[in-house]
Amino acid sequence: MVKLLLTALQPCVATVVKKQILEFIIKNWKAILVVSLLVVVVLKNKHDYSLMQEAYETQAGSHKAQIDGLKEIHKQEIREKQQLMENHMESITAIEKDYEKSLQMIAELREDKKGEYRNKFNQDREQLIKDIETKFGIHYAP
Repeated sequence: MVKLLLTALQPCVATVVKKQILEFIIKNWKAILVVSLLVVVVLKNKHDYSLMQEAYETQAGSHKAQIDGLKEIHKQEIREKQQLMENHMESITAIEKDYEKSLQMIAELREDKKGEYRNKFNQDREQLIKDIETKFGIHYAP
């Protein structure tokens, strides 16, 4: 019998509890809405923060990779510049050697021509006069 009463009262008790819950919700709907929205905002902020953290880590990794790449390019450029500088210095050294040889050759030719003109001056002055007139386009007047 007690069981019958309890089973008969259960729908009534459930109805009473539902009615009390409904009254509580109607009476405090603003507070419940604020708490619900606050929970939504907190969860959204947590999600957004995790997305921002992930984006930051991705960007930091990308920047590190770019910096490493730029450092490697810079090292390569320095090596190339050093190689070019060495080649340039070798070229300058070769040019200076050629220049010294040319100066020596010119000095020897100049001495040979001086000796030739001295001999002509001492032995064949007429030929020296003709050479000067031909070379410089002037007329000798004694």
